[in-house]
Amino acid sequence: MKMKFIKKISVLFGVFLFTTGILLNSNLYAASVGQRLTDPEKGWQRYDDTETTLKYNGNWSSYSNNSSYYGNTIKVANGTGNSIEFKFQGNKMRLIGVLYSGASKNMEVSIDGVKEQMSMYTSGVLYQTLNFEKTGLTDSIHHVIITNKEANEFYVDAIDINEDGRLIGQNVPINLEAIGGDSQVKMNWDLVNDAESYTVKYGTESGKYTETATATKDAYGNFVIPGLTNGTKYYFVVSAKVNGVDSEYSNEASATPQGGGSQPDPEPTTGDRAILVVTMTTGLEKEFDLSMKEVNDFISWYEGKQAGSGSASYAINKHDNNKGPFSSRKDYMLYDRILTFEVSEYSK
Repeated sequence: MKMKFIKKISVLFGVFLFTTGILLNSNLYAASVGQRLTDPEKGWQRYDDTETTLKYNGNWSSYSNNSSYYGNTIKVANGTGNSIEFKFQGNKMRLIGVLYSGASKNMEVSIDGVKEQMSMYTSGVLYQTLNFEKTGLTDSIHHVIITNKEANEFYVDAIDINEDGRLIGQNVPINLEAIGGDSQVKMNWDLVNDAESYTVKYGTESGKYTETATATKDAYGNFVIPGLTNGTKYYFVVSAKVNGVDSEYSNEASATPQGGGSQPDPEPTTGDRAILVVTMTTGLEKEFDLSMKEVNDFISWYEGKQAGSGSASYAINKHDNNKGPFSSRKDYMLYDRILTFEVSEYSK
């Protein structure tokens, strides 16, 4: 009788261990912001603070040979305005740092211009912690800047992104767009600081580029490739030359030239414009003077997001509302922050 009892206890204990192992490896036990995370979880990969594609702006100190930090190293900055900047291809990211009583409570995380707030403050100290997480991004190239907004400490121990993503160099152009015109395509992309020139590659198959064009350093906002075949879809990528070295290529963009117009994206007539007023959930109203194409693109994005597809944010060009020494300014609208919107077309 005693032998049977012991055998029964052993079987139950084995089932308990098996069940516990399954649960510990499930998403139910995914780390939360504020918890310790000494290694990347399943579906993630980790880059140490020493990764060369990470750009540290301001006054930073490096500490090494300390097992409290991931990879035995960490970067620390003290003071307002210090920031870390990086670009990555993927759909999610995490910041691994430190929670500490001397750390900043007011930090700004900007992802493609959309800003959120985070804190590294706690009453004690905890190393290798998950300080910030952003998931659900479009699977594309994203630009991240994390900035300290007060005179306390800022820690960077590592960056996690999705396991099939990658960090990319600072000089890679991002947000490449292509617009078809009559026998030509107009392209624009975000400025790369210190770029000496840009190289555009294109072809009629995705990922296969048979033609090359060179753009000047000022052509990033309006570069046209003429002599294309109407009705044929073309695919484009662009790289930047900085200090004589070509960067990796940007995201791929595509466009199909169409007949019927001499220039792509022409200036609309008065009757082709409208005032778009977007009311946010906070009650704030944002007004934009746009072409009807831009309005309809916004509506298409909004309706697509309602149906469960598309990105969480949408960039609206502020055009003549630009102020200061900027080539362009965009207002990024978050879908879940929009209460309602109104369109008022100009009379023809």
